[in-house]
Amino acid sequence: MGGEIFEAKGVKLHHIREVTEHDLEILQATFRFHHLDYEDIRTQTPISKMDPYKHYVFFVFHVPAVHAETGYLYGEELYVFFSKDGLVTITQKPIPALEAVISRMEKSSKFRSLILGKGTAFCLQRILGDVFRESLGIVADLTLEVRRLEQAIEVRHDKRLTVDLGHARRNILFLRQVIDPQRAILTSLSDLKRGFISDDMAVYFDDVHDVLDTIWLSTDNLKLIIDGLFDVNEALLSHRTNEVVTFLTFISAALMVPTLIAGFYGMNVPWLPFATDARFVSLVYLVGFIGMVLVVVAIIRRSRH
Repeated sequence: MGGEIFEAKGVKLHHIREVTEHDLEILQATFRFHHLDYEDIRTQTPISKMDPYKHYVFFVFHVPAVHAETGYLYGEELYVFFSKDGLVTITQKPIPALEAVISRMEKSSKFRSLILGKGTAFCLQRILGDVFRESLGIVADLTLEVRRLEQAIEVRHDKRLTVDLGHARRNILFLRQVIDPQRAILTSLSDLKRGFISDDMAVYFDDVHDVLDTIWLSTDNLKLIIDGLFDVNEALLSHRTNEVVTFLTFISAALMVPTLIAGFYGMNVPWLPFATDARFVSLVYLVGFIGMVLVVVAIIRRSRH
């Protein structure tokens, strides 16, 4: 069978990373899990869920992860078959926190006995706890990014800042979208009654739920802050646009007098005074230009104050 298999005190953990069609065919031949569960794995369902059966429970978790190239946050699928004698974990891509647990189990027989020796329920909560605690690092990164944007908005408000605000807002909202269904699953798991889930395991699953609640509350606060920064940025951009429009309006008004004079003296009619005196016409243009410059300078000085 593909993947890695660990065993201690009659409890097995079967882990498959980067699952293939061949792996699923072997699993179907080995375990009598429902065929719809395998279809969920094949189609990479975007919906987190818990499907309880008589002898096992099937989970689809989504673990927050950040795309290395784009920086976008998404949910990485983690499929789990949970029964009395065994635990099967399946991923489409390696999840670092889960791989760290698997690596420790591979290197240390003592750690393997500790995790598996207390039953599959304890092993499941340990894996989920480590996986979702890793997401606290994403929350910390988002918090630092929001602080950076908060400082940047005081000194600049341009297109790039707006794009950065949109990127941070998207990641915050998506993290909330990923985490919320996991909270519902952990609540259902704590209340689930099965012979292979002892009553004292509810405390352990509640501990994982607390981690998810912490992430949820943190992202909720970040959402309020980023929404406020968006409003401030929009107000500053609107104010800047108004300043530009006002500035251009004053320039247009300042050019009206020279334009009017140029229009009259450009008609080449003989009755205009001094129409044939080139020095007078030049003086008129010069006075009009200087007046326009003085008006523009006055506007600029006033806007700076």
